[in-house]
Amino acid sequence: MKKITFLKNIFALLLLSTMMFACEEKDKDVSPELSSKVAGSYKVTRMTEDGEEYPLERAKAKVTVELEKFSAEVVTAKMTLSLDGVRQPDEEVGTLTLKNAGSTGVDIYEGTDKVGNVKDGKLNIFVIYDGAEIEVTATKQ
Repeated sequence: MKKITFLKNIFALLLLSTMMFACEEKDKDVSPELSSKVAGSYKVTRMTEDGEEYPLERAKAKVTVELEKFSAEVVTAKMTLSLDGVRQPDEEVGTLTLKNAGSTGVDIYEGTDKVGNVKDGKLNIFVIYDGAEIEVTATKQ
């Protein structure tokens, strides 16, 4: 009789401890991947070259930047351009690495060089192209 009571107590203890350790915490980070946060189509609303405004409206230019998810922290980028209603060949930018910048959004890197930032649906890109400093501001569509 003592053996049965002892086995029941052991069984109850094992069952209780299994139930306690089987419960997982549900407070895991459920925020989306960085690439999911920034992926999409962005319409360029402002462009400057060496600090001077590039007149998109006057040039009848429509520029779009497409960011597509490649992995959790990498996107591929492509630019499309239409001048006077004529579509130009797409410009494949390549792969860009994303890093969480906290309250300032998500920073964008090409290799080790920071080339942009995305925050609240606003994309800012700053690069040097053919010796000129180019800055682009775009809004997510």
